[in-house]
Amino acid sequence: MNKGIKYFLLILSFVFSEVGKAQNLVPNFSFEYFEECPDEVTIDSRKVLIPNWYMPNRGTSDYFNACTIHQVNVPNNVMGSMFALDGEAYAGIILIEQPPSESKLKKPLHYREYLQTQLTKPLQKDYLYCIQFYFSIASYSTYAVDKLGLYISESKLSKRLSTKVIKVEPQIALDTNKTYHERDYWYQVCDTFRAQGNEQYITIGNFYDDYNTEIEKLDYSIYRGTIQQTIKENKLAYYYIDVVSVTKVSENDTIYCENKYRVKD
Repeated sequence: MNKGIKYFLLILSFVFSEVGKAQNLVPNFSFEYFEECPDEVTIDSRKVLIPNWYMPNRGTSDYFNACTIHQVNVPNNVMGSMFALDGEAYAGIILIEQPPSESKLKKPLHYREYLQTQLTKPLQKDYLYCIQFYFSIASYSTYAVDKLGLYISESKLSKRLSTKVIKVEPQIALDTNKTYHERDYWYQVCDTFRAQGNEQYITIGNFYDDYNTEIEKLDYSIYRGTIQQTIKENKLAYYYIDVVSVTKVSENDTIYCENKYRVKD
């Protein structure tokens, strides 16, 4: 067999092995596809952030992409500096703003931002799925929090008349036995989920109110001047989100949450 045929067969076998892998049911899973290159953070509440990704409440989630040179560039943007985990784009959400212990407000804001998408097809009853996403604490985030999760549902979560927290119990959540406080790293959140059948929406964010969200004030002494002052005044936990996946897995699999990006977990 000549070298050309060997090379062709090698490529062909690789293609078939990739096709055989579990299909990711999350459309636009790494936020690469957009209709218009963004030039600023989201100011006005709207339903759609980018194709396939929605905002279920009136919170103003943000979209970052290397296509722009403005506020929402990748890697350098209004909330810090971070390269995308995959491709050239990611989303950003606020998990808490002016928490009660750090605010002079008489009432807590309970302000939240979320990301929601409809899967390419509903989950099948009794099948096991591996669900994962990655997050990074933005450079200019004032706090880290212990609440970040993903909620799986048959119908949309919708609270379009409010900017406040959507109170549900996420099936996939941060491991509270671990500490996540280092900025500018991608962390993996991953777990398995046994489908009840017909679940077709996932929503990412903080589903707990301010009183039930623990915060850790991050060290910003490494920054100087206006940046340090900005972080101090922000009084928010701001996280980037990238690479979201929902894949069916076999009962015989021994490793469900393979960290192929080799990031912190």
